Amino acid sequence: MILRSVVGKLWLTIIVLVTAVLLVLSLFLTEQIMETYYQAELHSLDQLAVQVKETLEKSSKDDQKEYLRSVLKVADLYDTYMIVLGPNGSVKPADVSPNVPDLPWQDILEQTEIDQVFGGKKQVLRGRVMVGEKGKATFPLFKNEIMMVAYPLKNKQGKVNGAVVLYRTQEQLSESQIKKLIFYSALIGIFLTTIFAFFLSSRITQPLIQMKKAAERMAKGQFSTRIPVRSHERDEIGDLSVAFNRMAAQLEESIHALSQEKEQLASILRSMADGVITMNAQGQVIVTNPPANRLLEDWDSDSDEGEESSKRGLPFQLDEIFLQVIAEEKELFGDVAKDGRTWAVVMAPLYARGDVSGAVAVLRDVTEERRLDKLRTDFVANVSHELRTPLAMLQGYSEALLDGFAQTPEEQREIATVINDESLRMGRLVRELLDLARMEAGHIRLETASVDVTELGRRILRKFQAIAREQEVTLIDKIPSIFAEVIWDEDKVEQVLTNLVDNAIRHTPKGGKVTLTINRIGDKAQLTVKDTGSGIPEEDLPFVFERFYKADKARTRGQSGGTGLGLSIVKHIVEAHGGTVTAKSKLGEGTRFVVQLPLTGPKKVEDSSI
Repeated sequence: MILRSVVGKLWLTIIVLVTAVLLVLSLFLTEQIMETYYQAELHSLDQLAVQVKETLEKSSKDDQKEYLRSVLKVADLYDTYMIVLGPNGSVKPADVSPNVPDLPWQDILEQTEIDQVFGGKKQVLRGRVMVGEKGKATFPLFKNEIMMVAYPLKNKQGKVNGAVVLYRTQEQLSESQIKKLIFYSALIGIFLTTIFAFFLSSRITQPLIQMKKAAERMAKGQFSTRIPVRSHERDEIGDLSVAFNRMAAQLEESIHALSQEKEQLASILRSMADGVITMNAQGQVIVTNPPANRLLEDWDSDSDEGEESSKRGLPFQLDEIFLQVIAEEKELFGDVAKDGRTWAVVMAPLYARGDVSGAVAVLRDVTEERRLDKLRTDFVANVSHELRTPLAMLQGYSEALLDGFAQTPEEQREIATVINDESLRMGRLVRELLDLARMEAGHIRLETASVDVTELGRRILRKFQAIAREQEVTLIDKIPSIFAEVIWDEDKVEQVLTNLVDNAIRHTPKGGKVTLTINRIGDKAQLTVKDTGSGIPEEDLPFVFERFYKADKARTRGQSGGTGLGLSIVKHIVEAHGGTVTAKSKLGEGTRFVVQLPLTGPKKVEDSSI
């Protein structure tokens, strides 16, 4: 691991360079020193050999022996071997140094060299390899050198009668000690250099290591990290540390500003009632606020087969708008309908460096707005449609009176009666339209209280007794004498029963029957109004609670005189109480309306008014 760091690389570089320099220097010094040493040793050996030669040549035989003994002892003290050769090349033991190795002198001088010495020529030898009996080196490789000087000995007549040989082996030379000294000096230099290089590299790289650790802490989000800078260390690395601290301060300030803007944007998005969806260029959702997140989850969970999200991850309702925005690079508006609700969508492209990088969509639930717009439109259309006929009749009969078409009092009374009936019908229509508009807009007020169901049902039947006798319709009472206490808005429930019973009597022929039944089913009260009229076609049953819906001619407003709003009002009142109303009918057998209301009344009461 240390070789992968700056400290290790710098340290290793210094060690390699210093080691190479020391090795080259050691080799150079070794060559120079040893060369000088060999020259000095060889010169001293040569001087000694000359001195011995001259002394032996000038002295007598007796003096030579005594001198040789002295010289041999002195030479032995100075680690120098000496051999004196006779005329025939033989060696006497007395003429050899006391500690000379037990080797034939021929292993030191070759025959050709002996011949040259006896021929009167001086022989100087350095580097001879000493060979044993079997041809192997006598000494190890690093001790295989000798230094030898051989001089011929001449008599007074100048004839060679012997030779003197002085030599030193590797053991007698101080070469190994000198080499060891240089080697150990190089090792000590390398060791000291290693320590110095490691200290120097650590000292130099310490600020870099601090910078690395500071960068790692900043990568983890600790943007307040700073590097200590000493005033006396303002070199290039110190300047780098100062620049790093300045960069860290600016980065911290920028990150803080970005965090504030992000928090503000997140707070704005969270507080928005509208859904905001941000998509990348591939249509993948990257940012949503809580309303949009809930909307996407609901759309995904409620999607049917074939309505899955697109490959881009967008609901298919938004996918087409997204593709168009990316292709045309302009803002688009539109409505998206899903599960009975309507969403207004505004989608605009997002740009990065001049290119479209995605899109942002704002979705607003405009279901209620669209419903109110439709209610207003339908209200105006229905009012104009329903008022057109009575107004036309009022205008026509009024013009008839003004023009004097009615000559007799009976004709005038008949016209006045028609005008009065149409006026009453028009007033009833306006009231019911206003009531229905309030209910459909959710502005219905329920004033709940304890209601006597038995008394309520019988009061309804008494109200319609006269009309039933006039229409020759029989009212049947199936109301229990005692009923559980209920919590309802009595006026609103009475309006429900009034509309149902009135509707049944008007659509029941003479001799028919209308039955009001009240009973209890679990925690609900069931109110049933059944007639024996002509009935409603099965295909019209799902639409009977819609306002102004025209079913079979037996149920048209033209014949019955109704406004076409009664059943729609019934449905709204029942649903406001938390109940349900259903209709069952067969042609020629009559119709039955069943209302189920909870005994405890509505769970949530909406209290508002127009």
